[in-house]
Amino acid sequence: MSRNTYIALAVAIVAAVAIFSLPRTPFQEEKLQVKEEVSALDVKVDEAVAIIQSGEGAPMVAIGMLLDVLREDPNHEKALMWLGNFSMMSGQWDKAIDRFHQLSQLFPENEMYALNKAQALLQTGDTTRAVEVSDEYLNTYPEAKRMKAFAEGL
Repeated sequence: MSRNTYIALAVAIVAAVAIFSLPRTPFQEEKLQVKEEVSALDVKVDEAVAIIQSGEGAPMVAIGMLLDVLREDPNHEKALMWLGNFSMMSGQWDKAIDRFHQLSQLFPENEMYALNKAQALLQTGDTTRAVEVSDEYLNTYPEAKRMKAFAEGL
């Protein structure tokens, strides 16, 4: 082999090593940062729920914390779910319907979200829409046991 061939081979090896050792972390760091933000929001939701469930502290402060989470992430599943649950517990059926409607749009496969929406509709006296919600869900997920039981009771 000629000297030029050895030089070209050495340059190719050095270039390959340099390319493989280049940092590939910017994308990974970005993903970690997003996870940390989501994790911080989850922690905030958990703190708010603990305040309400313990009975210690002001419930409206906890609700405000959940609403803060939604201001940062309008589709935060845990915050929406807990706000929907607390709305049902306090008889605020229209708010519960809105929360569970949003959740069932975001997570259409989740039976509990559709079921809670249908139950809240029933509580407002909108039996027709409750039946429609249960029928729509059962058409897509015919094996949904809880929704079947609900629909049979209508």
